[in-house]
Amino acid sequence: MIFLRGGTVLTMDAGRAVRRADVLIEGNRIAQVKRRSPPRGARVIDCGGKAILPGLIQAHVHLCQVLFRNQADGLELLDWLQKRIWPLEAAHDPRSLGFSARLGIAELLLGGTTAVLDMATVHHTEALLRAV
Repeated sequence: MIFLRGGTVLTMDAGRAVRRADVLIEGNRIAQVKRRSPPRGARVIDCGGKAILPGLIQAHVHLCQVLFRNQADGLELLDWLQKRIWPLEAAHDPRSLGFSARLGIAELLLGGTTAVLDMATVHHTEALLRAV
């Protein structure tokens, strides 16, 4: 049991209410969102001055391209793909693809993302899936 005490809760109810509340988590589910005392045995986390919000969803990401950032800024889309992205993706081996995916996943988690739709790659896809 985890008890998040005193945060500003961004709810996902119909009104998208924002309120100061406590959040009780039992197992992997949110059990209550309201002001209350922590139950006996709960791990208490002080969230005063912090926002408590649902996990974010990244609906379009290319984990295989994380290591290629800043390699071709300013190119038109087709030039960027043909001259940079496609050759770089083809040069990935399972190890480098795993590093790219793990770095991207770490960044997503640090930003509060809990679900992704990855566009994958045609090379060494199983290495990317293992990293995830």
